[in-house]
Amino acid sequence: MAISILDDLAECLGSQAKVARVCNVKPPSLHGWVRVPARHVLKLEAAVRAEGGTIDRYSMRPDIYGQSPESTEQASVA
Repeated sequence: MAISILDDLAECLGSQAKVARVCNVKPPSLHGWVRVPARHVLKLEAAVRAEGGTIDRYSMRPDIYGQSPESTEQASVA
């Protein structure tokens, strides 16, 4: 696989084939991914949650979703 988040997804979901199945693609197409395509992020996030995993949209595509709301600190306005 080209990116480490895919390794994490495969570990959480059980296999690369399961990641491909969730995305409705053939397993070899995962090897061409430089990052998780935006159209698959929410499906993968739901599948990970169903397995009890912690990989979320923010870790898959921070360029789109930004930082996780839990990780952002409130800035004081005083």
